[in-house]
Amino acid sequence: MTKIQRLSRRLRFVFLVGVCSVPLLHGVGWIFYERVLATPPFNFSPLLGLSWGQPPFMAGQVTWTMKALGFATSMLPGAATMYCFACLARLFQCFGKGEMFTQGSVGLIRRIGLAVLATQVLRILQGPLVSLILTMDNPPGQHIITLGMDSASVSESVTGVIIILASWIMDEARRLREEQELVI
Repeated sequence: MTKIQRLSRRLRFVFLVGVCSVPLLHGVGWIFYERVLATPPFNFSPLLGLSWGQPPFMAGQVTWTMKALGFATSMLPGAATMYCFACLARLFQCFGKGEMFTQGSVGLIRRIGLAVLATQVLRILQGPLVSLILTMDNPPGQHIITLGMDSASVSESVTGVIIILASWIMDEARRLREEQELVI
């Protein structure tokens, strides 16, 4: 049990760092937007909701207004990811205390599944918003809204559903155990 508790404390720290790093990485990606897209090894464009390279539909340079709006838009799924990391940190805090199959830990697992699903839904909304922001300085009639979904989004959505289902099963097992403990 002590190995699980020790590992849980470490993982809690990792997820707390993750909570702080999400807005930092999004901010850096948008501040250095031009350099990020020009250097593929350090490409954050999928994180920002973009594909490789300068979007061909942009008429001019990326302004600071576009960067600020892009950051705000990318933080929609980013906020859901931060919430997921925060729930993971709290879950591993519970595990560190030896609370494995409690109502609180099962509820956190359910919230993690919901956060994974919410992240995917918000990523679908992020794409059209980012493309609209990046074309906001284009002449009238040349604004573009893109919509897309990839296999990674589908797999992560399925993973979210599986996590929710697992939490439901764990909650039923917890209830049965509590009922058995009450029977004399």
